[in-house]
Amino acid sequence: MSEAPDRTPPRDAIVRATPSLVVLEVEGRTASGFVATAEGHLVTCLHSVAGARGICAVLADGVRSEVVRVVAVDERRDLAVLRLPLPDRVPALAVSSRPLPAEGETVYVLRGASGPAPEVRSQEVRAVQVLGDWLTLLELKRTLPEESSGSPVLDSRGDVVGVATAALANGRALGLVIPFRYVVPMLSGAGSWPLSALEAPRRRAGRARQVPQHPLSVLEGAPMDAVESIASTLGHAINAGAPAYNRGDVEGCYRLYARTAEQLIDERGDCPGAQRALRDGLLRCVELSGADDRAWALRDTFDGLLDVIHRWLQSRPRRPPAGKAPPKRLLN
Repeated sequence: MSEAPDRTPPRDAIVRATPSLVVLEVEGRTASGFVATAEGHLVTCLHSVAGARGICAVLADGVRSEVVRVVAVDERRDLAVLRLPLPDRVPALAVSSRPLPAEGETVYVLRGASGPAPEVRSQEVRAVQVLGDWLTLLELKRTLPEESSGSPVLDSRGDVVGVATAALANGRALGLVIPFRYVVPMLSGAGSWPLSALEAPRRRAGRARQVPQHPLSVLEGAPMDAVESIASTLGHAINAGAPAYNRGDVEGCYRLYARTAEQLIDERGDCPGAQRALRDGLLRCVELSGADDRAWALRDTFDGLLDVIHRWLQSRPRRPPAGKAPPKRLLN
């Protein structure tokens, strides 16, 4: 059940943010977005617009505008930047320069609405989820409605810290915040593509995944630092391989994943269960004829290992240092 609107950030922050909020009408459903630059860069969640053949942006003053250009997409982090045709009409939201909110702090999810004021949802940060250097997420204490995906998330001062997304992981609904720092490089590009550029992410999202479901015993006896090292290595491989795949270098993505699996098999004799899982992934590739299928077979292998590592780490007690308890740092 999603959290109902209650506490709000400073009123002047809401007043400043409201003109920058955008409601997206996407083929009979709605999503959220916000303007991030004076040039009309419109930020939202990729899954909200993937495959869309028509997108209408409804601005805070009621003006409607068709969105027809795509600036950038980031499939791994579920981000999309579109081009608003009326850049001078909509101000950009102020972005926070402070560190991400920590566990237990309150953030605010703002969504454009038909009335004079936006919908505001206060949420407590449940945990900081760290997937190595390539991705850090904030997990919220409660879920979010799907139409809030793409909404800006503000800190206590009313500045943007990230993008809200309603997600589903291992059958569990989650409310997540994707830090705005991942949006920044997407804003600097000069890309401009038609909406058909959103079709490929939809096709890939529809691929039947075969992610192995490992029991926790697969990591029995493995040292903590070794397991965390495996997770970091897999995360780095995905962070490099996914963009290569998206650029059309499918063979390069597959070879990177295969080298990563072979490296871990050679180096991680202290994690025999992980070695077996990686060998199984490589053996599965032998039965497949195309680089595309092989890349996804290894991606499924990696995601299955990351899932069991996440559950294994959660099941192990951690000894906090004397004094203040550290924030949770979970591997998703």
